[in-house]
Amino acid sequence: MKKTILKIELDIKDICIPLYKILIPFVFIIKILEISGAIEFTAKILEPLMSFVGLTPELGLVFVTAFLINIYAALVLFVNILPGIDVSVAEITILTTMILVAHNLPIECTICKAAGISVIYTASLRLISAFVLGFILKLIYFNFGFLTETFQTFFTVKPPPENNWYWFLDQFTTLVYIFFLVCLMATVLEILKIIGVEKLFEKVFMPPLRLFGIQKEAMNIIIVGMFIGIQFGGGMLIKEVKKGTIDKQSIFLSVSLLNLLHAMIEDTILMALVGGHISGILIARVIFSLVLSYLIFMIYKRYFKAV
Repeated sequence: MKKTILKIELDIKDICIPLYKILIPFVFIIKILEISGAIEFTAKILEPLMSFVGLTPELGLVFVTAFLINIYAALVLFVNILPGIDVSVAEITILTTMILVAHNLPIECTICKAAGISVIYTASLRLISAFVLGFILKLIYFNFGFLTETFQTFFTVKPPPENNWYWFLDQFTTLVYIFFLVCLMATVLEILKIIGVEKLFEKVFMPPLRLFGIQKEAMNIIIVGMFIGIQFGGGMLIKEVKKGTIDKQSIFLSVSLLNLLHAMIEDTILMALVGGHISGILIARVIFSLVLSYLIFMIYKRYFKAV
């Protein structure tokens, strides 16, 4: 029992320390992005691309807020501009699906970099994938007249107070929440290992993971990342990379898959609550992510495995 507790404590330390080294500086970097006008400037640059996927400049501003800041900041803006614009359910679904693919990029790209994957690759993969998937959904929805009805919103969310104390308290609360979630995650994984459920997971998940070129040592990372989020899956990945238990191929392919498909429960529910249709935010996203991840594996196996 004592040995198990010590192992859990060590796992928590090995996950939290590298994660907080990334998260704490970015708390302030993201605040600078918010107050510097970088979001509005980037939205202006991306305006033609938003038209390419069938979205208005206002919705483009929401998307830029999501990928530069985070989903929650984007949602506050989103639900408060909706009453002033005329949009269809299809447009809302395109936007929310794109946000699920590309959000919180400064922090999540840095986490991936700590695991050995370049920021340029991670950011490019997620942004290009978001626009490609958005364009595919636009073709389907607009050409087949699907979800063309006008979207009606029934609620708003008040923006947070503009004062530094509230902002500091909010960031501190988030960091504490992450710590407790890591503690819970490490404890549950160790319990599953002790009672033998991990072996059952291995039998269920390993055949499909092998299809994407990922070894069994990365299984827990994939499960945690997919269902909880890339910050936690990435934190576990950094720990395993430092220990040298995962090969280079599995690291690259795990990160690629998790960048496209993560936090499937919380984030998907959030997007459904603000009007995203399941055809985009879940079905299309899962299919697109799995197909693209398989193609990435095929390309890696052919051109880079021997490098």
